[in-house]
Amino acid sequence: MENISELYDVFQQLVSLTSGVETVILADQGRDAPTGLYATYKPIPIRAYGWSQRRRELTPATEDTAPALGLWQDLRETVATSMEFILSVNIINEGADSAIMRLHNANLRQPVSEFLYRNEIAWRYVSTCRNLTGILQAGIQPRWQADIHLFIEHTVSYELLRAAGFDIQLTNEG
Repeated sequence: MENISELYDVFQQLVSLTSGVETVILADQGRDAPTGLYATYKPIPIRAYGWSQRRRELTPATEDTAPALGLWQDLRETVATSMEFILSVNIINEGADSAIMRLHNANLRQPVSEFLYRNEIAWRYVSTCRNLTGILQAGIQPRWQADIHLFIEHTVSYELLRAAGFDIQLTNEG
């Protein structure tokens, strides 16, 4: 994953699988809320963990090279590291209390376990479930919130110039 937007669809499916809620939307989009039971999610990158791994592959030269060098190639380096994420999940409307409870230990159930493996996501834990109904004075609209802590591989790729090439002329006087 190089861009967080690559994970939106994966996170949407993960929230649906773990909570059992069918309607799952990305938070903070400024749209009208759906009717009935629904969940919102917001991915929050926290920090990188562990040692980086580097992979290099040959690419066509990005700068002009001297013909004497032949078919010169540059490198594209990709650095991969584990990134810790918090996936903040809000579940809203009737049935939210039951749905939020399903998040705990969801990584040990099928098909969630297989989904995590297939998408190379490491599940750490789920935070305490928080009842936001009273806090937000939304007495008629149940609202629960929890954070899913995950590890996901994050990559950054960039070009490395091996050499642009140059000519050397030796003159022997004497």
